[in-house]
Amino acid sequence: MEQEFNLWLAKAQESLADAVAALEKHRYSLTAWCCQQALEKLLKAAIIKLKNQRPRKVHDLLPLLRESGLAMPQAKAAVVSKISKFYFLVRYPDLNKKFFATPEIAKNTLETTKEIFQWIEKKLTK
Repeated sequence: MEQEFNLWLAKAQESLADAVAALEKHRYSLTAWCCQQALEKLLKAAIIKLKNQRPRKVHDLLPLLRESGLAMPQAKAAVVSKISKFYFLVRYPDLNKKFFATPEIAKNTLETTKEIFQWIEKKLTK
């Protein structure tokens, strides 16, 4: 399972780097989506590492967070819940035709994603 953990961790780091690159290119919706993907992949890595099991094929971050067993502070979990919605808002525009990622939304999402990413990564690498 260690090899699978490392693969998910590397893919999570890659998605976070993609979010940074997307913001630099003014691709705000893509930035938000890549942030969601980074946390999804990192939480799946956490499930593998901490529970020694393969994660379910879901995209909602809160069930993945619960499944991981990580004791995340409520304030951070609330932010994770917000970021989770970007998977559907960006990928399925027909679900919310009014959603438009602004530069501010993208920048704030990336900043909070980095904080949460570091928090989770620290728990996995100590």
